[in-house]
Amino acid sequence: MQYAEGLEVCSDCGLIFSRLEIATNTDAKKKIKRFDFDYIIKTNQLPSDVSYIKLLLYSIFLGVFGGHCFYVGRYFRGSLLLANFLFLLCLTIFNDAIAQVGDGALLGILSTLCGFILLVWLWDIIMIATKRFKVPIAIDLESERAIYEKENEERQKYLSEIDKLNNEIETNRSILKENFEDNTDQTKSEEPKDSDNLDLNRSDKNNSKR
Repeated sequence: MQYAEGLEVCSDCGLIFSRLEIATNTDAKKKIKRFDFDYIIKTNQLPSDVSYIKLLLYSIFLGVFGGHCFYVGRYFRGSLLLANFLFLLCLTIFNDAIAQVGDGALLGILSTLCGFILLVWLWDIIMIATKRFKVPIAIDLESERAIYEKENEERQKYLSEIDKLNNEIETNRSILKENFEDNTDQTKSEEPKDSDNLDLNRSDKNNSKR
């Protein structure tokens, strides 16, 4: 799948490209087995749960049976290759009997058809070797929803802690303000006493002079 660099959403289907980072082949195979083909795409960018080495080895040694296709969930293609191999096996076993039909014309047609299908196997090996073989991927919406709910729960917990901290700050600020006001009031209440003392001292001095 190709798209312009920096593009976040597909203008045709609305796909959010960042979601492809969490898409897996395992989820795609589960959906395919349930005949649920929604939100499944094929890409030559192998997901994290598909090994390139395994895929290449399966295509070389088990590709004639469709092993590489079954590995990534391309079951129709794999079934076609497996059926082709079994059919070739039958042609080999019953070669003499089939050759007598139509003076060998039927055998020639069937052999040619099987040969063309075998080319699919060889073509897959080339595509895998050049990293152009497309693998189905999908997003498990249930898992994604669980992840979203967990992230949302953590977000709410974080916000509640922030609110609690803000409340504590406001409470401490109110207490400091009250203490400051009390100290200010005490200071103001003490000032008249000092002036009274001064007046008393002045009066004592005047009396002494007399």
